[in-house]
Amino acid sequence: KLSGASMRTVVVTVDNTGNSPAVVLDQYLTPFNVTYIASAGTVQSTNDDPFPYSPTGTYIAPTLNWATISTDAPNASGFIGRPTRAIRLHGTQGDTLTVIQAGIK
Repeated sequence: KLSGASMRTVVVTVDNTGNSPAVVLDQYLTPFNVTYIASAGTVQSTNDDPFPYSPTGTYIAPTLNWATISTDAPNASGFIGRPTRAIRLHGTQGDTLTVIQAGIK
């Protein structure tokens, strides 16, 4: 069923490694619209595949290269308008990142 709804809000917290878990996004939604709020720290994104293909069906750990999110158009602070595969928060233990992606439900 298609609707104008959006995904549930996802909240992740930075752990003792200095990073939050990755929030995987749907890069195929058009238009691509993600809103985020960070309590502190640096929001990072990756275009690497969080679910790498395995021809044998065995688990392959993803290699994700993270970069600070650009705020060049169509992105802005707190908004991502370019397709990306996942985002996370790099910061101090306890910092939080709230993410919501507009799309279908």
